Amino acid sequence: MGMFGLLLDVSSAGGYKSIRVKVDPAPSYPCHQQQGAVTIAADPYMTREKIRTAFDVKDLDKLGIIPINIIVTNEGEDPVLLSGPDVTLLAPKNHSIAQIPVDEVVQALVNPGKAGSVGKQTPTPFPIPKRAGPSKDAFEIETDFTNKALKEARVAPKSTASGFVFFPLRDNQKPLNGYKIYIPEIRNLRTQGNLLFFEIELK
Repeated sequence: MGMFGLLLDVSSAGGYKSIRVKVDPAPSYPCHQQQGAVTIAADPYMTREKIRTAFDVKDLDKLGIIPINIIVTNEGEDPVLLSGPDVTLLAPKNHSIAQIPVDEVVQALVNPGKAGSVGKQTPTPFPIPKRAGPSKDAFEIETDFTNKALKEARVAPKSTASGFVFFPLRDNQKPLNGYKIYIPEIRNLRTQGNLLFFEIELK
């Protein structure tokens, strides 16, 4: 684009492993919206089993971190651009929940001394347990989470791109019925014009 000694561990004795995420065209997902030639889908990873199909960790769901994969399919003739940091989560009463930046997620996983700072900029901070020491898999974790995070996605014509955003959600905020992923704009890189905002209802 390691983990907590108390709750979050790498899933195998051989150390953290990067898992390839299978991504289909955006229209094939239940939660999607289309504008012209561009379709964007949001695929929440709500369960432990599903999270482990993308990240080699256990119990990430117990920490209140919900990864959501944003998939963009461009069937048009012009390249388009989506800025990952602009993506927000809207609660049922349109209260905006900010992302946890991926570097803060990684920092919490590999640096227990700074774990408490994660999510403080959001209205729904979550507790992060401390580990006894640094993770031996820190480099692998940082590389994998960073590579899979949605940054600045340039989507070529007739192609699909994707990346994860991370939100803080407590157990009492699940399921996500009534929540929406809000994307303020998608830019056409040839014309420099913007599509209208995307507001994708989650299920």
